[in-house]
Amino acid sequence: MNKGFLILFICILSIQSCMVQNNDAEQIIRNIQEKYAPDKRVEVFNVELFRKDNRFIIKGETTSSNAHKILLSELKNIYPDIEDSVRVLPDISLGEKTFGVIYNSVGTLRSAPRYSSEMVSQALLGTTVRILEEQRGWLRVQTPDGYIGWISGSVKSMSQEELNEYESKEKVIITSNFAISYENADVNSLPVSDLVIGNILNLMSEGKDYFEVIYPDGRIAFIKSTDALNLSDWKNNIVLTGESIVNTAYKFKGVPYLWGGTSAKGLDCSGFTKSVYFMHGIVLARDASQQVNQGELVDSAGDFSKLLPGDLMFFGSKAKPFAKTKEESKERVVHVGIYIGNNHFIHASDNIHINSVNPVDELYDKFNAGRYLRSKRYITDGKVINVNRFEPL
Repeated sequence: MNKGFLILFICILSIQSCMVQNNDAEQIIRNIQEKYAPDKRVEVFNVELFRKDNRFIIKGETTSSNAHKILLSELKNIYPDIEDSVRVLPDISLGEKTFGVIYNSVGTLRSAPRYSSEMVSQALLGTTVRILEEQRGWLRVQTPDGYIGWISGSVKSMSQEELNEYESKEKVIITSNFAISYENADVNSLPVSDLVIGNILNLMSEGKDYFEVIYPDGRIAFIKSTDALNLSDWKNNIVLTGESIVNTAYKFKGVPYLWGGTSAKGLDCSGFTKSVYFMHGIVLARDASQQVNQGELVDSAGDFSKLLPGDLMFFGSKAKPFAKTKEESKERVVHVGIYIGNNHFIHASDNIHINSVNPVDELYDKFNAGRYLRSKRYITDGKVINVNRFEPL
């Protein structure tokens, strides 16, 4: 056999072997992502395999230390000398400051660390977040419902010890849709900030007409007592009924639709349901496609007689049995509203308003009635069903 041909043949075999190994490694990465971080909204897993000279390197970032450990173990079976350059978040550069508390009335979370990127959610004043990393003044944070996004400003960074100290203080919660805090116990004094329903601040003192409060960033202010409640009193007096859910939902009527909005300043469909339930001490997941996995099933056949006030109604597209594409083979939950009784529901679409699934009703919503998927219940007999409670310290 010609020597040159032999060398070429060996090179081809080597390249083919390397390609097979690379394909195996990439499949391992995909499998681990699907198992440990299938939802990028609540887990970070951006890992890639690189080759530099004769060395193989894995680079990227993840919030799952377990996924990282297993990934490295499996890849070493293929590349025993593989170099690990994956950052496990929270990033080590943060030091002890891996927690934070929102200090503006509403903090905006974006999909990337720049103002031009999509707004994906909001976090209210007093919300505790987990800080994952910092880039050019932007913080990547995770909210209590698990949602991950980038935020500029609005966060007071804290260590675990500092957070424990902050959370141990007595607090008040804003119960009016909108309010103002003042420099003095006088509405004619200068404002400190705006406030929205669900904001939580530490309580310093309580007078006849005002609460004296302190913000997470140290600002001191006065809030009219008609706009807030002591957090413990509020929590102890929550009424867990469907009717109470509906009455709270009515408070948001007319608030404009805002993609990514979860505050009284603007709400998207799931931000609306999330806000209403939060004011009952219940922490729903952020998006409709996540909320549909909570609670218990009430109906999936369009039998609205089974529904009770307070149930959530989900809308979208059903999976097609003979789908031609991967997308068509999956169900897509894209909208949610709150059932209020008599075939009516309240939801965020243009603004918060009421519609009906009854074709003869003047409020009939043909579009959403045609894409109805199912309804879920989260409260029964004064108890929550398959959802998390808000548990302030």
